[in-house]
Amino acid sequence: MIRKLNTLAFMLVVAAGAALLGWRLVAQSGTPPVSAPGASGVSGVSGVSGVSGVSGASAWLDGGVTRAFDARVAAAMPPPRAMSRVLNGLLYAVTGDPDPQVRSGCRGWLFLADETVETPAGERNLRERVALARKLVDTLGKRHVHVLAVPVPDKVEQAAGELCGLAVSPQARGRRDAWRRASAALALPQVDLHSGWSAPGYWRTDSHWNRAGAKFAAARVAALAQPLAPAGETAMRLQVGTQSHPRIGDLMRLAALERNAPPFAPPADVDHDETLDITHDGGLLDAVAGPAVMLAGSSYSLNSGFIDYLQLDLKQEIAQQSQLGSGFDGSVLDLLQHHPERLDGIRLLIWEWPLRSLYQPLTDNERAFLTQ
Repeated sequence: MIRKLNTLAFMLVVAAGAALLGWRLVAQSGTPPVSAPGASGVSGVSGVSGVSGVSGASAWLDGGVTRAFDARVAAAMPPPRAMSRVLNGLLYAVTGDPDPQVRSGCRGWLFLADETVETPAGERNLRERVALARKLVDTLGKRHVHVLAVPVPDKVEQAAGELCGLAVSPQARGRRDAWRRASAALALPQVDLHSGWSAPGYWRTDSHWNRAGAKFAAARVAALAQPLAPAGETAMRLQVGTQSHPRIGDLMRLAALERNAPPFAPPADVDHDETLDITHDGGLLDAVAGPAVMLAGSSYSLNSGFIDYLQLDLKQEIAQQSQLGSGFDGSVLDLLQHHPERLDGIRLLIWEWPLRSLYQPLTDNERAFLTQ
């Protein structure tokens, strides 16, 4: 029943969009629509509404009329982003699901569709990524670098109380346990971010941890990292701003809802600014030892102050190698293939990656690394 209502709502939105486009086409023209050629001969097609510079019978034969009409349609249509904003906003208001890539849970909660669906050949991709992890650990071990893995569970699992009936495939629900079983034989210590998690721990409109979730993750990582890294003694202080401001999440941007207001979008999250002040010992000309710990992760490691909380917990500076869109191992492969010198002096590599990347097809870089 819900699917039928969603389909009906989508058809109504499409019909409204078509009606709006037709109105704009008519409004742009001051002449009647195309008239058929008369019996006395074709004198031209100047009757084509608003089509200038197109005349003669040849215009009907060589596509001139069609091209001119297409140009008018393109001029009448709003920009693609603006169109998505309107259509997706209407879909969100009526059905709750604004975009094929974004799903709605409880009121105001958005989730990434990739975390809910079944991925074809996902189990095979998982097995290949176990092989990738083994090779990465071996490669870094030859450089005397310890590796600590931080697999990040899906938002749909960590904030399951906010799903409100949102369907999640059995494959997606079992992703964390499938990795745990498949990677059990690896010589790879891993951080458990699921047990003891203080839900929800995520922004409503974003796929990443909120600040509470990032603090929890940093504390868990630090607890396992301390025996593997040199003790830190760097003086640090976290400055917490007092002014709050709206935070537009990546899921709102993905669904083109970032400029919409309720009920055509969920309300924005609320955040505040934080700054980590680090005090170095010695004078300006004194040599400062480079970091012994490096963070190579995904966008999780670049959001919500995670690296600042981790540096505070470890009491030392951490080299940042994380990248947006890194997936399973993109930042680590980039490090090994293009910037191996950055590993000089590194004792511990903290490798963070989202579990949702496990079942995705391997990238060209991953396949090339496996065959080396």
